[in-house]
Amino acid sequence: MIVMIIKNLFVCNSQEILKEYKFNAVGVNIILGEKREDHEETNGVGKSTMIECISFLLGKTISNFYTTNEILLNKNVFIVLNVEIDGNQVFLARSFNSPKHGYTLHDTSLTFNLEEWKKVSISVYKKFIEKEILKDEKEDITFAALREYIIRDEKTGFNDIVLPNRGGLKQYKLLNYLFTLPTHTEKNIKVFRDKIEKLNSEIKLIESMNINIGDLKVKEDELINEIEDYNRVIYQTKTANKYNNDTNRYSEIKSELNKIQNEIFENEHICKQYQRNIDDLNKKVTKIKELENIEKFYEDIVGFFPEEVKQNYNKVQEFYNFMVESRGSYFKDKIVKIQADLKKLNIKKQGLTEQLESSARILKSNNFIEDISIVMEEQRRKEIELAEVRLRISDYDKKNHIFDKINELQHEILRVNSMYYDEFQSYSAIVSELKKLFNNLMDVTYNQHGFLDFEYDNRISNAKQSTTGRIKISCSIPDERSHGRLHMKINIFDLTWFLYRCINKCSLNILIHDGSYSNPDPHVKGTLLKHINSSLLVNRIGQYFVTINKNELLLDDLQELESKGMIVAKLDRNNEDKNRFFGFRF
Repeated sequence: MIVMIIKNLFVCNSQEILKEYKFNAVGVNIILGEKREDHEETNGVGKSTMIECISFLLGKTISNFYTTNEILLNKNVFIVLNVEIDGNQVFLARSFNSPKHGYTLHDTSLTFNLEEWKKVSISVYKKFIEKEILKDEKEDITFAALREYIIRDEKTGFNDIVLPNRGGLKQYKLLNYLFTLPTHTEKNIKVFRDKIEKLNSEIKLIESMNINIGDLKVKEDELINEIEDYNRVIYQTKTANKYNNDTNRYSEIKSELNKIQNEIFENEHICKQYQRNIDDLNKKVTKIKELENIEKFYEDIVGFFPEEVKQNYNKVQEFYNFMVESRGSYFKDKIVKIQADLKKLNIKKQGLTEQLESSARILKSNNFIEDISIVMEEQRRKEIELAEVRLRISDYDKKNHIFDKINELQHEILRVNSMYYDEFQSYSAIVSELKKLFNNLMDVTYNQHGFLDFEYDNRISNAKQSTTGRIKISCSIPDERSHGRLHMKINIFDLTWFLYRCINKCSLNILIHDGSYSNPDPHVKGTLLKHINSSLLVNRIGQYFVTINKNELLLDDLQELESKGMIVAKLDRNNEDKNRFFGFRF
């Protein structure tokens, strides 16, 4: 298995390397806090800062404590991790002036100009780190989630083997991954339990409606019979639709009849006008004929018929004779045509009148209209009521269907749970080796045995807090109620999965403990650290980083640890603060 090896950590600015720390590619890397005098403090020299910077370079978000610090920003500080990946040298960098980005450089030498680096978003940077560290990609397992177990901090990381304020399912899934045990069992079973919980909520909702299926069935039958009675009445009269149609038809016929009647009135008026014109012409001719004896009148009176009068008389007589002959014929022809049209209109009028009377018969029965409307309205009301009853019956039937689904899901849980339990049993050799490693570490450290156990939760329950399928991890050591023992228990707990992964050449071969050795008994710290270093060197894989203060180690242990090259950084307040992590106080 090819692993990522952390080789160097650099503190740089845009011109030079301010500080450089070289790490053991295999073995223990101790970051030591020193003090020159007994009254001096070792806190604040940069041990935790170094661990935080390594964490930042492995993808953790840079906190505001650093990104808002004027000294770091003014000095344009960026930190660099030199790592070996697949035998190749890669530089990883983060800048406090640009916390939302990461930088990578595939080269053999370090450059201080970040513009020559590949600048990527923090999300892309994290994916790169995750791919190179985990190697064996697993669904729902991310390095970001694992990082808090791999890099335990001194504030909250050593109160228990699990971290505070985190969901149990996720925590045990991550721990199972670290111990190379199945990670999917509880999650996959929870999918079925979540479905059952949702179905149970639907049942509770239905039950809250106080449905009595017997009463509903009786009500349904009653409504069906009532609706059938109403349908029978409406069907037998056969008038419901006809009434609506006749109402519309009546209006149409009435409108058409009025139109025809207006045409008849108009044509009759024109015909009468033409007849008056003919009568007027005839009267004029009669008057002219009365003047036929005018010539004799003139001869009797004056003895002759004046020529001018004679000419005028002849012209008038000729004109009216022409008018009677020509215009009279015109008016007569018009009258004949109009009378023919009137005959057609009167025939059509008669037909429409008969249709109107036929359509009006049902409309004239106000009592019937009122009765049939009431029947139809009552029918509609009953149909709505029937729909509501059937909906409630459907809800009740749905309840039974839901119970069927729940039973199916419960059977599936039983089947899957049995399969996962068998799968867990197949890991018995791994579990046995993990327990052996844990007790070996306990024997080296305290010459005692502790308790590390992995138990598959085989209990079937639909309760919301059920942990069916969870591979629970229990860990205890004698006298762990003291802070020193508790911290050491967590150290040994983490070192168990860490050593197992290194021995079996699994991915993820880095473990970092910050502040976990401050409380344990000084007599056991050096013993454990030397043992871990030897184990890693034998297997030729794995890096264990720890922070510790010089005065917390026995002098002999300190000298041996230093002689074996396990102390990679000595931090103190001396040399005008140049021995601090950054090389200056901030």
